[in-house]
Amino acid sequence: MAGAIEVGGDVSAAAAALAGLLLVFIGSISTTFDSYAKQEQGAVRGRYQRRVWFAFVGFIFAILATAFGIAGKSLHQECIATAAIACLVISLAVSLFAALFSAMEIR
Repeated sequence: MAGAIEVGGDVSAAAAALAGLLLVFIGSISTTFDSYAKQEQGAVRGRYQRRVWFAFVGFIFAILATAFGIAGKSLHQECIATAAIACLVISLAVSLFAALFSAMEIR
């Protein structure tokens, strides 16, 4: 079985892809919010802010996973590589919930 250091590159690649996906999701949220007229934006601001901040947290953990994965593999540090895996798992969970909450808000 491969250790955390050996999968550091795979974790970095997966986390970078997830960060890109979350960045597209954030952009979509922003574009949808901007499509409302200025006087309507106040009524929907809270819902869109919750979505974008939730996705942003996932984005940050994905970026951290990428950095930790690269650092763990290049420095041959098991604890850093394990932190990368933990950050990726957190980012995946946040992404799942961001998608779930967005889907539940569609009426």
